Amino acid sequence: MKRIISLLLVCPAFLSAWEGEPIPANPKAILSYPQENWRDERYELFRWADFPQILIFDTLNYDMQDRIFKRLAFFVEKAGFRGRLAPNDEIADIHGWNAHDYRPEDLAAFFEKARQTRFMLNWEEGELADILAVAGIIYQNASGQFLPGTGAVVSISRESPDYLRSRFIVHEGFHGIFFIDEDFRNFSRRRFENLSPEAKRFILSFFDYQHYDVKDQYLVVNEFMAHVLQQSASQAGEYFGKTLASRIDASSWRRTVLPPKDEATDSWPDLAKAFQAEASAFSDYVSRRWGLAAGRIWK
Repeated sequence: MKRIISLLLVCPAFLSAWEGEPIPANPKAILSYPQENWRDERYELFRWADFPQILIFDTLNYDMQDRIFKRLAFFVEKAGFRGRLAPNDEIADIHGWNAHDYRPEDLAAFFEKARQTRFMLNWEEGELADILAVAGIIYQNASGQFLPGTGAVVSISRESPDYLRSRFIVHEGFHGIFFIDEDFRNFSRRRFENLSPEAKRFILSFFDYQHYDVKDQYLVVNEFMAHVLQQSASQAGEYFGKTLASRIDASSWRRTVLPPKDEATDSWPDLAKAFQAEASAFSDYVSRRWGLAAGRIWK
């Protein structure tokens, strides 16, 4: 395997242990892939068979996933941290994510900043750089600068319960497709732009509540798409119009973004209707393009 020389010069302790090729598999097979067959007890690495530009990590637990991806999450997505390499002790007590997704541009920026500032990375972050370079997701030019290639990387964990593993791999998988397909990105952007003002205020408040940087339009559109598609279209109304809206309603100052509530059903029917329509539109789109559906990222 080709080594990331610039990172090794910055972080001489990072000699990658990973030598295997990603296993071609589709997400449904990854969910049930026997853990005893893993080639490394820390994680297994897959290449999405239907979208081979996308790598999928399945990690032993959240701690291992954090060692690989948590600092990336803060660098790429977290309000107040974006574009900055946070030391481990600064973010140790702050939740990252239980699943992850990254595009080449952000991955290259992360490793390039580490190279330029001689920032000490974790062993697993250096290992990730090797894996991404071999896959062509990032690369180094003759001067050692990290640049974006093509593809994407996503991750789930064995620590998640089965129902969340299934939802997470759908959510993250659609992120991966978003990263590699311009028409999908444009469709998602148009759907977000045409959301009703009430629905848009609500979803932006929810993303802010989740500590996403809502000033990043690319990130907002990407998360909007994945949240809409992560469950079946028939479940979207209750998910947005009750589950998520209830979380916002629990905050006295955030609940001002909510439309009228139906006390009889303890739900917000205007949100349910709006996002049910979005889920149907997105599901129809991914069905036409790839034979997929809301809540299902396998054929």
